[in-house]
Amino acid sequence: MIGHVFDVVNAWSGLIEGGMGLVGGWYGNVAKNRLATRQEQLSAGQQALELAAQTHGLIADYIQRTDTLTRQLWARDDVIQEVYAQAIAARLVVHELDANDGRPPRQFEPLPSYPALPVEPAGPMPDPQDIKKEV
Repeated sequence: MIGHVFDVVNAWSGLIEGGMGLVGGWYGNVAKNRLATRQEQLSAGQQALELAAQTHGLIADYIQRTDTLTRQLWARDDVIQEVYAQAIAARLVVHELDANDGRPPRQFEPLPSYPALPVEPAGPMPDPQDIKKEV
């Protein structure tokens, strides 16, 4: 019986080899396509990670800049508060001197309100790409 199997395989060997080559080629093509798809997914994931790292760096830079600007604003606010207090004190001294000389109190222009009222942004925030082009 085994001899008959060998005879059949020997007789049909050309067709069997062609069929096996066809199936092998098809399977190789499918495997190549799967590998290419997987490589594209990995590449897209790597690009996403690089973009996330770049975005993280930009956000950290903006946080640092905002912190610096906020500290500068507070320092200016402290100076303005001190100047405002000294202006009021100077007016009181002038009024006291006028009262001692028997003159009516001098009229001063009103000081601007302190603290200043919040201001709405003049326009939309600039695009980070535009900022880099200007620098």
